[in-house]
Amino acid sequence: MPTINDHRIAKAYLQKAKDLDSISEMARGYFWISYFFEKNYEKRIIYLDSGITKVKNTKHVLQTGSMYLTKGIITQRKGNYNKALSYYLEGLEHAEKKSVFVYISLFRSKIATLKRKFGKYDEAKALYKKSIQYEKSQIGNKTKDSIRYLRFLSELVSTCRLNKEIDSAYYFYNQGEKMSQNTHVKAVYTLNKGILQYYDEDYDLSIKSIKGGIKQFLKSEYRFSNGYHNLINGYLYLGKCYNAINRQEIAIDYFKKIDSIVLKYDDLISESRPAYPEMIKYYKSINDKDNQLYYINRLLYNDSIFHTRYKSTTDKLNKEFDTPILMSQKESIIQELTTKNNRSYYIILISLLVILGVTCTLFISYKKNKRYKKRFDNLMVNTKKEVKKVNTTTTNSSSIDITKDVVELILVELEDFEKNKGFLEVNLTSSILAKKMNTNSKYLTKVIKFYRDKTFSPYINDLRIDYIIEQLKTDTKIRKYTIKALANEAGFNSTEVFSKSFHKRTGIYPSYFIKKINS
Repeated sequence: MPTINDHRIAKAYLQKAKDLDSISEMARGYFWISYFFEKNYEKRIIYLDSGITKVKNTKHVLQTGSMYLTKGIITQRKGNYNKALSYYLEGLEHAEKKSVFVYISLFRSKIATLKRKFGKYDEAKALYKKSIQYEKSQIGNKTKDSIRYLRFLSELVSTCRLNKEIDSAYYFYNQGEKMSQNTHVKAVYTLNKGILQYYDEDYDLSIKSIKGGIKQFLKSEYRFSNGYHNLINGYLYLGKCYNAINRQEIAIDYFKKIDSIVLKYDDLISESRPAYPEMIKYYKSINDKDNQLYYINRLLYNDSIFHTRYKSTTDKLNKEFDTPILMSQKESIIQELTTKNNRSYYIILISLLVILGVTCTLFISYKKNKRYKKRFDNLMVNTKKEVKKVNTTTTNSSSIDITKDVVELILVELEDFEKNKGFLEVNLTSSILAKKMNTNSKYLTKVIKFYRDKTFSPYINDLRIDYIIEQLKTDTKIRKYTIKALANEAGFNSTEVFSKSFHKRTGIYPSYFIKKINS
């Protein structure tokens, strides 16, 4: 946001820049003045275009990127996705031409957001990951340099969740949760935490976390920057939690809050849609036909708008973003093939560089393989690795506020659970396991943390990895399984989480372990 808070001062600043014939300051003046026309979209665009015209073909590439981005954001908020995409694509083209990596990252993330709105989750994930990779490399360079990284990571969490990849959503949430605590992005991570707890069926804890996240979100001066779609997600999952515990009369109030937000912000139709069938169903159940009809009409109206935007914007995404990337790759290959015969005088130099590169790669590979081989040998020689257990005879159960009898019962159940390999159950959560042990998830997770020295997910994952290692040692048949099949055999529903958990536990990846054990 501009620091000048008086329209007259901003106009005087612009006039002074014109008198001095300062291109950069003129662009800044146009940019500042545009903020005073927040309710006049057309005029605001005119001022932003004037600023872009001044600096587009100059060295002031950051100013150009900022104004293209602002045009896209305010246009997207009006619900004009097609035009917003045009601005993002223009900005991306300029940023790539000038090698402005920060804006390449920002424009990719905005295009990813549009792809997610239209259900193209895999494509959105790929773009978010590229932006996250860049933003992660910038951490440590300046103040608040982790904010964009944390925001993009949060968007990736939401995208994985929408794509029903809950394990992956948890994984990426854990990447940013601690770092977010002392930032204004904390509210978003608190909301994500509560939403993921819903999938653990821990509804009371989910409600508590989401309410805390909403409170933080609404108090923050960075609400717009953090994104109102996150607030909608919070209200949606509060409603879902209350529905799950048969408190529909409370749930309906949160679903109605979503509708009130959409009436104000036209850009949030896709995120709000799941709330409308819930409201229609509720009013049908209490025979309130007026409200039932009202929300049916609201849903039909929103759907009609969204489908209109979907067709025009997805056509543009395919034509102006996806297809040019493919054509660029094609032209690059053709160019490489047609010029190959003209490069003979570079062969000696290139060969030397290749030899040097190969030598370095082989040396690095040798060191890595040596390290991996040592870890593999240790796994093969050592007996089964046990999950760390605290001696119950030397510890005091009162330190975790649970009676000794209850602790002992849970520990007996845990011993049986480990012995009978209950951890192989797919989608196992603390709530599910607590019910099987006739206790509650709060007690169970406290006992696991205290007596197994781990939180619930690492405890389960380590048991699974230990199990699959023993199976691979003793059963030649299982060694022929794919990584995905091994993940399923061990109780994981994601190969990505399985591979990362295997590496975290052993220091090597499952593919290497199988290759060595078969050799």
